Amino acid sequence: MKKINIFYSLVIIIICFFIKSSERICYNSDMFLDIGNLLEIEFIKDGELYLKNDNYIIKKIDVELAYRDAEKRNGLKYRSFLKENRGMLFLLKNQEEYKQIDMKNVRVPLDIVYINQLDTVVFVNNNVSPMKNIETINFPSTTIKYILEINAGMSNKWGIKEGVTKITCLLKLNN
Repeated sequence: MKKINIFYSLVIIIICFFIKSSERICYNSDMFLDIGNLLEIEFIKDGELYLKNDNYIIKKIDVELAYRDAEKRNGLKYRSFLKENRGMLFLLKNQEEYKQIDMKNVRVPLDIVYINQLDTVVFVNNNVSPMKNIETINFPSTTIKYILEINAGMSNKWGIKEGVTKITCLLKLNN
C-alpha cells in the first residue's frame, strides 16, 4: 500500500514538472511577447463628418474622435479593418501635434487628410502604408487644426481636393 502511494506521488510530481515546463515554453513564444498583435479595438461612432466641395456635400462619414492625448497616441492602431464610410478625426490642441502622428502598429493603409483652422483640406497624404514612419510635412503658412484618417484610396474616390474640400462635423453629446 505504501509503495503504491509513493508511486502515485512520484507520477504526480513528474506530471506537474512537465506541465510547468510546457507552460514556460509557451510563455516564451513570440505569441505571448507581442500582445499588441492580439489586440483589436472596435470603432466607436462619436459623430458624423460631412465633406463638401463648393457647399455641395460629396460624402458623409461616421467618425471616431481622438481628442485626449491617449486617443491621439493610439489613433487607429490595433485595428484590422476600417469600414469604407468611417474615419478617425484628430482634434489638435497645437501646431506640433500633427507631427507626432505615426503608423506604428496601424494595420490598414490610410489616406491622411490635413485640415486647417478654416476647416479646409490643405494636404492629403495618399496611400500611407501600415507600420511605416510618416515623413513629417511642414505647413508654414497655415495652422493644422484637424487630421482625418480614412481608408487608403477614399480621398480620390470621394473627390477630396486640397484647397477646395471643407468639413462640417456633427458630434453626439455624451451624457
